[in-house]
Amino acid sequence: MTVYPAKQHFAATAAHLGADSGVILVHGSETLMHPDSDTEYEFHQNSNFYYLSGVAEPGFAAAYDISTRTAILFVPHVSADEAVWIGVPPSLEEYRVAHGFDAAHYTKEISAVVGALNSSAVYTLPENASACAAFALAPVEKLRVAVHEARVYKDDCEIAIMRRANQISSAAHVTLMREAREGMNEAELRGRFVGLALAQGCSYEAYGSIVARGRNAAVLHYTKNNMVLDAPSDVVLVDAGGTYGNYASDITRTWPVGPRFTDNAREIYSIVLDMQKTVIDACAPHKQWEDMHLLAARVAAEGLLRLGVLTGDLDSIMANHVVGYFMPHGIGHLIGIDTHDVGGYPAGTERINKPGLRYLRARREMLPRMVFTVEPGLYFVDAILAEAQATPAVAQHINFDAVKRYRSVGGVRIEDNIVITESGNDNLTSECPKEVADIEALRASAYSA
Repeated sequence: MTVYPAKQHFAATAAHLGADSGVILVHGSETLMHPDSDTEYEFHQNSNFYYLSGVAEPGFAAAYDISTRTAILFVPHVSADEAVWIGVPPSLEEYRVAHGFDAAHYTKEISAVVGALNSSAVYTLPENASACAAFALAPVEKLRVAVHEARVYKDDCEIAIMRRANQISSAAHVTLMREAREGMNEAELRGRFVGLALAQGCSYEAYGSIVARGRNAAVLHYTKNNMVLDAPSDVVLVDAGGTYGNYASDITRTWPVGPRFTDNAREIYSIVLDMQKTVIDACAPHKQWEDMHLLAARVAAEGLLRLGVLTGDLDSIMANHVVGYFMPHGIGHLIGIDTHDVGGYPAGTERINKPGLRYLRARREMLPRMVFTVEPGLYFVDAILAEAQATPAVAQHINFDAVKRYRSVGGVRIEDNIVITESGNDNLTSECPKEVADIEALRASAYSA
């Protein structure tokens, strides 16, 4: 079994700190209890701590001596009474070996062990400042910025974990497309997805799954998931991914309730697919992420012009950010331990306050080993289109009669996860069908069984 490269992650973080001495000391999350209850909340490890330790259990801490490159794991002691309820834990040596550390001690020894390192500066995270108050702390933002920047670049182990997360989640998406029928409930599909992901090794949903049929798909983060698939002409937007090995996947597919897309739904879907394929083809080192968003917007504008939804000059449409009223979110985001992963806006980088662009979750140069989602979409959101109609510079380019024709589609989004490579990118979601013919073949099989 491959050991998670925690020590290498400490070293990468130290490099971003720019320090050649000092100690990094971090604490993981603790178990939380429901008020007035002995029931625990589902435990999720602090993401920064997991990156630096590879430990997914509560109550741990870890330290790294920068000058000697020594990694130390601190393990919570489990009493005999506690072991009755949670089991007998591994030994200190077993924990040390399993997580690739140089030494292991119990957490009650943190003060003595870290104190003996005689460091002039201890780097910790803002959320750990009170637990580390006995030491001479460097400004806490320094470590936060450094670990966030280190997390942006995925090593081979992380990429392999994310590839597996995508494989499991892709297979679950395919099963939904193959099995879903008219009359099922959105909640039933969500439950099926989660069950399939857990059965193949995922620990939980990477985020609250979205299963949105018809007009519900116009709600970007729709999570009610309680409506019946009662019209074969509707599409279903499924945005769902599992977390495997503490790394997220984030995949969206949109498909018809019936065996085939309606003409209107197919036209909108085809534009979104063109947007995504064009952007993925363009993603490569040293390009700017915001330019990928603008590229998707241009492809969308060209497609909507062909349908008669937009009118007028393409350059004027782009200058007035008209597509932002149909794609009111960014083209994608960094992904890793967190679904919306850290590091999207390096220090000093400002947001662009324009429709669509203002919601970009990342604005930086793409470099090898970064992992992004590519998730273009087109939506018919009444409130946003009313705003567009009241904005003359935008309204002049929109045929609102044509908009009414496509309103019932609700929304279409297609989302894959890609790794930037030295020469282009590697699509981790390649096993999840998205071509119209492939989707309709899967949907037809649901009704022929």
